[in-house]
Amino acid sequence: MRWFILAALLASPAAATDVYIGIDSSKDSRPQWNLGIDAFTAKEPKSREDAELARTVREVIRADLLFSRYFELKEERPPAGASKSEARRFWKTRGSTYLLKAEASRVAESAVVKVTLIDLDADATLLSRHYRHKNSKWRALAHRASDDIVRQLTGRQGIASTQIVFVSNRTGDKELFVMDYDGGNTSQLTRNKSINLFPRWRPDGKALAFTSYKDGNPDIFLYDLSRGKITPLIDRQGLNIPGGFSHDGTKLAATVSRGKNPNIFLIDVKTRKAESVTSHYGVDSSPTFSPDGESLAFVSDRAGNPQIHIIELATGRTRRLTHLNWCDSPSWSPTGEWVAFAGRAHRKDPLDIFLIDNAGTRTIQITHGEGSNESPSWSPDGRFLIFTSTRDGRRRLYRMDADGSAPHALGNAPASSFSPNWGT
Repeated sequence: MRWFILAALLASPAAATDVYIGIDSSKDSRPQWNLGIDAFTAKEPKSREDAELARTVREVIRADLLFSRYFELKEERPPAGASKSEARRFWKTRGSTYLLKAEASRVAESAVVKVTLIDLDADATLLSRHYRHKNSKWRALAHRASDDIVRQLTGRQGIASTQIVFVSNRTGDKELFVMDYDGGNTSQLTRNKSINLFPRWRPDGKALAFTSYKDGNPDIFLYDLSRGKITPLIDRQGLNIPGGFSHDGTKLAATVSRGKNPNIFLIDVKTRKAESVTSHYGVDSSPTFSPDGESLAFVSDRAGNPQIHIIELATGRTRRLTHLNWCDSPSWSPTGEWVAFAGRAHRKDPLDIFLIDNAGTRTIQITHGEGSNESPSWSPDGRFLIFTSTRDGRRRLYRMDADGSAPHALGNAPASSFSPNWGT
């Protein structure tokens, strides 16, 4: 169990090889827009490269739109040779209110896609945009187009361009990896052949904090992704584990021991100054900011077994949130209404994912004993969660709706994955 491993971690770096510290959304999940999606065409009909780009971009955009739960896709296409008016009538009789079309081409070292979104009732173009990216980055192009379609029709920010950082032992060490929100385009971030743990995105998506043993001690580092530069944030002797950034990215809540029992500290990212938030004789860990930045949810054993507590930063007022047998890895939802966490109701239960409202009045179990389920992290829009599960034998990443429905494994590398964190 992770709480006991935390104690072992304080005594021995070698023990860290096995450490993982850490609603109802149905009304938002019903499709609300009927969208026809035509075949994406090649700009040069005889170009196999253009045709393949059109096909693959359509597959990714189609998957993005389906996953968003906003759209009912209509894919039966008009007969070949149909006029514009006949095609429009065809799509409307099949229930489409809007129509998505695209044209793709390869230009030098770039992938170029023109996306057109049409309001069939008004016979008006709502979106007409060219997207261009390096050939190797064509998936990013498709995700960006998907987010623009979502924003145009729903007024909400899409999540197709977001990424997930996680730990994997696929190299034989525990290194950091990053992937697209749908499990594609995985790449390795760290290559220090050490133990790297608990990555946490900075809100702007340009950097992340993580713990690494690369210098012998479990220190916290900041990884500037744009420059590829890694710098220490906290490197004092003892345990140092990031919890989460404040909304503006200037503060990092962290678990720091400094040779004593672990407590919660706020680290100023610019000055590296650490300010104590809790001072408890037991273990306080895994802090996560509320969206307004005024409170932290964290794990403490001050009630006996580990439970989720909330502390108001301005006053220091602390209250207990959960009353289960065991709780760990809290993650505060972007909307502020819920805290997701791993826990168990009874001593012999496996770990499952739960939600609790921020008043502590309603607890909802959203996984139900399908292996051990841990480390929940919210999507930026608060509608989905990523977590780890052993339901297939090894520990893998899973994604599900915030009400626990539609769980789906991400990636299929022959290794175990830990500590996912969903970025913006």
